[in-house]
Amino acid sequence: MTTQPHRPALPTPNFSVPMLRILLTSALLGSLPVCAETEPLLREVCIHGYPLIGMMQRMSAEALNPLTRRKPFNEFFHYRKLSTPDEAPFRAPNNDTLYSIAWVDLRNGPMLLSAPETKGRYYTAQVMNLYTDTIANLGARCHGTAAATFAITGPASPHPLPSGLTATVSCESHFALILLRILVDGPEDVAAVNALQSQFQLTPLPAPGASGNPAASLAPIPLYKGDSPRDRLDTLNRLLRSQPVRRSEVSLMKRFAAIGIGPDAVPSAPLPPAESIETAEKSALAAIKAAGLTGSLTHGWRFERDGIGSYGTDYLRRASVWDGGPLANVPEESLYLSGLQDSRGKPLDGSQHRYRIRLPADGIPPVNFFWSITLYRMSDGMLHRNPIHRYSIGNRTRGLIPAADGSLSLHLQPDQPDGPDAANWLPAPREPFYLVLRLYGPRPPALDGSWVPPAIEPTPLR
Repeated sequence: MTTQPHRPALPTPNFSVPMLRILLTSALLGSLPVCAETEPLLREVCIHGYPLIGMMQRMSAEALNPLTRRKPFNEFFHYRKLSTPDEAPFRAPNNDTLYSIAWVDLRNGPMLLSAPETKGRYYTAQVMNLYTDTIANLGARCHGTAAATFAITGPASPHPLPSGLTATVSCESHFALILLRILVDGPEDVAAVNALQSQFQLTPLPAPGASGNPAASLAPIPLYKGDSPRDRLDTLNRLLRSQPVRRSEVSLMKRFAAIGIGPDAVPSAPLPPAESIETAEKSALAAIKAAGLTGSLTHGWRFERDGIGSYGTDYLRRASVWDGGPLANVPEESLYLSGLQDSRGKPLDGSQHRYRIRLPADGIPPVNFFWSITLYRMSDGMLHRNPIHRYSIGNRTRGLIPAADGSLSLHLQPDQPDGPDAANWLPAPREPFYLVLRLYGPRPPALDGSWVPPAIEPTPLR
């Protein structure tokens, strides 16, 4: 991904009213009147738009704004180094893959993504629409690792596609985000993955007979503006009016039109009073925060298996996932479990305890690809600086020593363990922290909950 831009407060669209009575009242008062029916609808707009505004902010920062742009549309930006405490693309990064990102403009036609042969190496190109749904994972799990060509089509008029495509992805929005992850087996493997990153290419497929610069005919995209609730609401309104109405949202957009939001609303109607927008935004954010972290907690590990990466019409869930972890993938591709408490139900704190996770021989995380446990400081969600430069531990960590019975004990503590246990050490800070167990290609026992990781066992510090 990218260095995450400052997360927006809540969205702010532009209100107009199709009813003559309200328009006349608005003309007299200078703003859209807010009534008992309007207030809950405005709050609903804010919940619906929260992740959309976040996507617009990212797209503007990463592909549009010349001061912050990483790459223009339809080009990959590659992160060439593994994450460390000093350099990471975003909060709580994994330490297993290198990231590449590309924002794709589909207004002029489909985009072809060519992938090289990776010779069995895991990769996935996660494709997301502007509504934050993961609409495809192109790569090892679904398509293998042979050289491949994929087409991503937008909602514009159909274009003929070339033959021999590996797969075609249909996107409901005019823009898409591709988040590419490629497995890295340690620092010495980075150069090989850098070479692979450069072989992933995006190629526009222009309309038949098109000539010249196709981008020249496209309407310019305004930079994100979100300094105030009114700005954010206006940004959301522009977004909704610039995208085709989703089939699942036809009736919703008609409802939003009653307060001037979306493509069905009168374009020039005034906004509600600023204080009403601000109140609705605060109320929406409170609801989003309250809806977060709804997964079950077992053995101190929080599971989020349902409603992740694909949301349908559950807009509160979509917003809460964006608030807790933007750009979430679907569990079938990568399942994340958060280690938050020890076996006593206490938060993890390296200033108070050492910890052990004992994986029995028949209880190793069930995956088709690989698994890892990464440790993050609770204060900022970043990796912990330590003398052995180990930030995660898993089935690809060299030199781990299992017990005679085949079990594997992992030691999380500030000080290096004695004897053979030192080989299985994941250094922890002398402060609160949390863990993320990532399962890439989780097998059914992990997805249905019949397998759960063991409890995190505390022991006193020396």
